[in-house]
Amino acid sequence: MEIVNYIGPWLAVGLAGIGVAIGQWILAKKAIEVIGKKKELSSYFLTVTILWIALVESAAIYGLIIAFQILGSDTLSLTASIGAGLAIGLAWLWAWIWEWKLIAGAIWAMDKNPELKWKIMTFMVLFIALVESAAIYGLVIAFQILGDPAFKEWFVGVPSEAFIWMGLAVGLAGLWVAIWEGILAEKALEMMGKREKMISFFLTVTILGIALVESAAIYGLVVAFDVLSKDLSLYAAAGAGAAIGFAGLGAGIGEGILISGAMSAIARNPQIKGKILTFMVLFVALVEVTAIYGLIIAFKISASVGLDGVVALGAGLAIGLAGLGVGIGRWYLSEESLKTMGKNPKMISFLLTVSILGVALVESAAIYALIVAFGILDSTTLVGIWAIGSGLAIGLAGLGAGIGEGLLIKGAIKGINQNPEQKGKIMAFMVLFVALVEVVAIYGLIIAFNIINSSAKVAEEVITVIG
Repeated sequence: MEIVNYIGPWLAVGLAGIGVAIGQWILAKKAIEVIGKKKELSSYFLTVTILWIALVESAAIYGLIIAFQILGSDTLSLTASIGAGLAIGLAWLWAWIWEWKLIAGAIWAMDKNPELKWKIMTFMVLFIALVESAAIYGLVIAFQILGDPAFKEWFVGVPSEAFIWMGLAVGLAGLWVAIWEGILAEKALEMMGKREKMISFFLTVTILGIALVESAAIYGLVVAFDVLSKDLSLYAAAGAGAAIGFAGLGAGIGEGILISGAMSAIARNPQIKGKILTFMVLFVALVEVTAIYGLIIAFKISASVGLDGVVALGAGLAIGLAGLGVGIGRWYLSEESLKTMGKNPKMISFLLTVSILGVALVESAAIYALIVAFGILDSTTLVGIWAIGSGLAIGLAGLGAGIGEGLLIKGAIKGINQNPEQKGKIMAFMVLFVALVEVVAIYGLIIAFNIINSSAKVAEEVITVIG
């Protein structure tokens, strides 16, 4: 095996091992702090901490197994080796960091409420199992690359660079989903330690929230398998990965923080927990749309026969980048809306109206990108750098507009909460300012279509000259 082929094993065991090492430091530090405060519980915390360390050590073991599988193969290409390493390494890196933070949160909750230590420990184990599921996707893909002889070479003697993008797609999806599922679980354990009577409700919200956020990782997994099943070029695979990867990233971040904000609102005002939970699910469904746009374009790319790979990359960047901005923008406004509902229940109906209007306004950037992505993929004249330029024009413009509009609407919601009697004026100005920010996305849309149309004119001129 050439020296460069050791990159894959290093990624597999190195990244996963970093996550375990950082997590062990966080947990041990927290455990020692609590043991120092509560000597009567020192034996319990020592026993539990050692048990947890033994349980979560599996992350490094999984990475080690994949590393040995790579090292034991004489025919595996460099790119397949790197793809397998990224799939397992990235997914487990942050999964275990956040699982250790989750355990540290459980220790904090037990410190605040020692009589609930067995309940909290039970829920902690459940949450670890849920968070770990996202990272297991990386393990599945790594074994898929290593186990099937058809994936070792794309054509005889020609290694497939698509393995790297496939590994990145599922590795990054698993990474971000695991992060936000870990944050949700840590937040839930913290709330359980503060509000004993609401333990069952927080458990329900957390499991529901993790299931909702999980969808982004599932989309990444589906696209990864789709890429594996087809003879896509490097750039086409990259385009499909970018479409779902960036859009799913925005959706995963947005949904995770949104649900965390809902928990804070419920803790602040438990009597309206049913309403907040209902609105939380509604907002998550709205944020989820951006990931679905990315999924649509990823499948469109993989289904297109004879598609120029660079063209596919341009379409993926268009919806991926814009979807990322829109997902983050929706997170800003939805989280602030839920928090404000918890502080000011009398304004729930009005805040719901503002939030849904805000989501609809922010949505336009993703819709523009979706239209451009379809325009790029359906064009018969667009080639190479033209497609990249068109995708970046709307993608980057949509990214900025989505985030900007989300922050703007978040500020409006804060203003309405602080000065309710001015809510009509604030809402009117909010719409005006959003319209002004929206111009940026429209500029990107105009340039993107001009590039597509210009490529068509150039193609006509070339045909005329040749004719």
